[in-house]
Amino acid sequence: MRVRRRGKTTLPYTALAAGYDAVMAHVDYDAWALYAHILIQEHHTDPQSVLELGCGTGSLALALQPRGPYRYRATDGSAEMIEIARRKAELEGFPLTFDVADFTDFQVDDPVDAIVLLYDGLNYLLEEEQVSRLLRCAYEALRPDGVFLFDQTTPINSLNNADFFEDEGRARNFTYVRHSHYDEATRRHTTMFNLTVGSEKFYEQHVQRAYTLGEVRALIQATPFVEAAAYSDFTRNPATDASERIHWIVRRPAG
Repeated sequence: MRVRRRGKTTLPYTALAAGYDAVMAHVDYDAWALYAHILIQEHHTDPQSVLELGCGTGSLALALQPRGPYRYRATDGSAEMIEIARRKAELEGFPLTFDVADFTDFQVDDPVDAIVLLYDGLNYLLEEEQVSRLLRCAYEALRPDGVFLFDQTTPINSLNNADFFEDEGRARNFTYVRHSHYDEATRRHTTMFNLTVGSEKFYEQHVQRAYTLGEVRALIQATPFVEAAAYSDFTRNPATDASERIHWIVRRPAG
């Protein structure tokens, strides 16, 4: 299946926001939230507050916040995604705060105990300097002993799972056709969406970079963060070059 560009070209997660939950219906957010909660609890003595970056439509926030329960603020770069997240939280009666923010350029008024950025958010940063800016912002937003939990997909993931990024579907007044291509030379993973929202047609292109374990570790080591763990594929096993997804826990030292 090939996707030919049709309709108005929009920024990533603009038109897609309307049907994002349908596109991501295969994701077990409860399992993601449980894993994140366990790691936060194990690596922080008394976590009370959480800042989520790249929260999308708020599905992880709705699953993770009650597990603390945490004082929870969630941000995303897409105003369209945040609007849907707010509506979902209000409908469910969850005490969540949502803001539009770029996770490479953000500040908080009150530092938090934990920050999370999950489900490939880091991979959208195509240059190492962008990852460094993310790490600097996260460091400044944490209290001493605070932890930053984030994940990344690797080149192995893109090579092993290319066939899973070719699909199409519909939900109410939304339809999508998705095609994905991975370039081994540049390690860029490009996903193209043809979208129909109501009677309007849109095209979105999303580009991610597949980082290696060594690349991300080197970027962490260039910061004041202390690496607490790098886990492989939702386990407690140490990440290796063969891992498809790596879950990092880094800590801002006390004092």
